[in-house]
Amino acid sequence: MEQSGSIQTTLVNFLLQGSVSVPVILLQEYKQVGLTEKDVMILIHLINFQEKEWNPLPSIQLLESRMHMNYEEISNALHHMVQHGFIELEDVTDENGLQSERYSLTPLYRQLAANYIGRQTPEIEEENAYQGLFQLFEREFGRALSPFECETLSRWIDEDGYSDDLIEAALREAVFCGKVSFRYIDRILLEWERNQIQTSEQAFEYTRRFRSKGVLYKQMKPTEVDAGNFSFYNWVSQE
Repeated sequence: MEQSGSIQTTLVNFLLQGSVSVPVILLQEYKQVGLTEKDVMILIHLINFQEKEWNPLPSIQLLESRMHMNYEEISNALHHMVQHGFIELEDVTDENGLQSERYSLTPLYRQLAANYIGRQTPEIEEENAYQGLFQLFEREFGRALSPFECETLSRWIDEDGYSDDLIEAALREAVFCGKVSFRYIDRILLEWERNQIQTSEQAFEYTRRFRSKGVLYKQMKPTEVDAGNFSFYNWVSQE
């Protein structure tokens, strides 16, 4: 009974030592930056040695004693992480002027952060472009868009798959024609889709060729498209 109590006390003391702070970004991004599960386990041990055991440069033998990896595997993994800039050996000087070496994980955190930001940047740019398109419509309409108009604009992008450039080109065409309405713009986009128009440049060429024939937007009334009054303003280059 006394021995059991002693073991329990020992376990409690271990638990009271606290936990190791493993960055969430390491668990989320290690695969993307080229680290393996074995690499990550070594890194967690290095974090533990630095945070809890005040050992900034644990030996390979010490790491081997705690892992299901042999000396050669650990050595190769450490060499790989140093060579690929995940960790580095840096010289440090303590308050007494004594020099020593330690594993620095700063390069690892930089790579993880750069990879995370790199993956987020396209999403941020897409969101900014999305907001920019809404702002362009509000500027051309001279007012805030209604909920129905916002839904229509979102549908063009998310469901119909029209590019931002093509939607903007349709808006420019509607403005040039003096028909600034979502219904008119929708008809322009449908007409372009039927004719396999996918870019603003193709849209301009299509408009330039067929505007004079008065058959641009088939569902329009003849009076809505007066071919004789159109010049050929280049709304693609805005010249």
